[in-house]
Amino acid sequence: MKETEYLVASAADREEIIDFANYVFSQAHVPHDFKTLLPKVYADHLPELGAEHFIARQAGRIRALVADRPLALRVPGDTLRAGCVGTVSVHPYSRGEGHMKQLMKMLLDDARARDYDLLMLGGQRQRYNYFGFEQVGWAYRYVIEAPSVRHALGGVDASGVSFTELSEDRPGEVDFACALAASQPVGGERPRERFLDIMHSWHSACRLIRIDGRMAGYVMGADQEIALTDENELPRVVKALFEADRPGRLSISCGPHQTRRLEILSGIGSSRSVGSVEMINVLNWRHVLEALLKLRASFMPLEDGALTLSIGGGAPLTIRVRDGRPSVGEEGLAADLALTHLEAERKLFALEAFALGSACKNWFPLPFFVSPADTF
Repeated sequence: MKETEYLVASAADREEIIDFANYVFSQAHVPHDFKTLLPKVYADHLPELGAEHFIARQAGRIRALVADRPLALRVPGDTLRAGCVGTVSVHPYSRGEGHMKQLMKMLLDDARARDYDLLMLGGQRQRYNYFGFEQVGWAYRYVIEAPSVRHALGGVDASGVSFTELSEDRPGEVDFACALAASQPVGGERPRERFLDIMHSWHSACRLIRIDGRMAGYVMGADQEIALTDENELPRVVKALFEADRPGRLSISCGPHQTRRLEILSGIGSSRSVGSVEMINVLNWRHVLEALLKLRASFMPLEDGALTLSIGGGAPLTIRVRDGRPSVGEEGLAADLALTHLEAERKLFALEAFALGSACKNWFPLPFFVSPADTF
């Protein structure tokens, strides 16, 4: 095998990186153009690549790469330092040579050096289990079809609802949508100068919602993310989306913290399900546990109690809830439960935690939730 260099890419590698990603993904799937597919990372007008790229080179040519897009992930009263992993690709002639193992190790070492709290990605579960990632969180998914609209929304007046594509030709509308996104209790940081790139990634539309002439919200894609100044207007918006787009069906996901939305959609959906949200790799257990326990406490009272965990052989962490307020720290106590890294992600964050039979079971699973706009 040819000698391989594993490197952090520089700005000079930009066009080669995009060409390589286009080639690999076009070979494996449908034709790809990453500049238009992911403008938040690869748009021409960006001063630099919107993510750190780790590359494998042989004889001067890229043979594999993986990228990490930094994200400040907001939760009530706290912010988590996250990395979004993407553009995971190996040249078809170089597969099986171990390049991705080396690049993922580089990425993980870099994330720890940057004091990230967690990494997240989408992909095949068992493939990424090897690198410490597991499917976590939970979201409620409501399917809304024509009978839902006809019967559950028959008396709803949607005539005052309209949609217009967000554009810098009308910067005030973009300002409004960006500020509304930033006001949500859970979400990634979306700088104003990058807002449209973020919202238009993965070929998504992003439209302003007006209700009776006033700016009232936005919708990304057909139904990927909907934000409203007044959640009670959701039935009008859903009916108007059907009338405007005639999609046949909408599929709206809600985090468990979106309690008013859950109440509304529970009476509209023709079917509903519960599913995982994303794959994550927890790097800072104390911070992630405390932040997501606070998120859970924001919509569900926590039982008082204490639990000491040893995770991956690290120093035991004691979780305490006093008067419904959680805290996590090292108290020098013996562990009540010793878990491997993956076991901890499954037992504390994954759907299976609903079935745990412990005195502290109402703490878990922890409610990790992220919008498609905030992934890679």
